[in-house]
Amino acid sequence: MIDKKIFFTLLTSATISGFIVICTAAQSLRAVKTRAKTPPVVEEVEQTPYVLKKYNNTLAVFRGDYQSPYKVLDFNLNLLAEADIEALTNGIAVETEAELNSLIEDFTS
Repeated sequence: MIDKKIFFTLLTSATISGFIVICTAAQSLRAVKTRAKTPPVVEEVEQTPYVLKKYNNTLAVFRGDYQSPYKVLDFNLNLLAEADIEALTNGIAVETEAELNSLIEDFTS
């Protein structure tokens, strides 16, 4: 009688353990398949260069080829030299935000 209880207890625990292992493996496989279907996330903002440009007689920051400004700075361009205004009319492209901040500081100070 005791041998039957021990046998069924061991059989029940083995069945439950097997069920847990199968469910865990299925979830892991599902996660791998989901990652394979999902394209990698790429920060497009980091790859897009910034352009410092003249916009309505003030400075504006554009991202890449966008026609509307990303950020408009309150700065009067009449305080700059003619060569600087011409460069800003054409737009000055920089790759990183640190370069952009340095360029803005150069023009505004």
